[in-house]
Amino acid sequence: MTRQTRRDPGTFTAEQRTEYESLLRSRKPRPDGTIGGPFDPWLLNPEMSHRLRGLGGMLWERTSLDRGLVELAISTTGRVWEANVEWASHAPRAVEYGVPQAVMDDVYAGRRPNGTPEQVLVYDVCMAMHIDHRLSRPLYESATAAFGERGLAEIMAAIGYYVLVSMTLNAFEVEVAPGTPVPFAREP
Repeated sequence: MTRQTRRDPGTFTAEQRTEYESLLRSRKPRPDGTIGGPFDPWLLNPEMSHRLRGLGGMLWERTSLDRGLVELAISTTGRVWEANVEWASHAPRAVEYGVPQAVMDDVYAGRRPNGTPEQVLVYDVCMAMHIDHRLSRPLYESATAAFGERGLAEIMAAIGYYVLVSMTLNAFEVEVAPGTPVPFAREP
């Protein structure tokens, strides 16, 4: 069960209400009025929510990278952080955008995937940043040769943003959507 206190949207401040209504233009609320994902915790600070959603929208819709590669980077981040909502939301999207299910199965299992060179490179870049907190010179050169400096900067922004998303989801123990399997077990 999510840790965040359930709030009636009727009790929101004017700023929270404005941000909530903005969210409703792109997301359907659950029967209890919650939005899901990191959005309910972010609504506690409506300015923060607005700014983070703007960045998220840009990263989700307007990068120079193939959408499947972005979803693979997001999913890899969700796997590293064992963020249930992140994995449950983005792993299927990676497949939808062309990443083979076998690649996603490898990522979920914690294995380096056997995918296209670009898919393996995105995975390697993500894991290097999550584990080593840096890119080796050869990995940097491979990434910039494949994606350009702009593409690499966008990968860094995507995984950084989704670390924040994953941290929010995990801190508040945000639940997956009803009927969705829970990818990572939690202790009570």
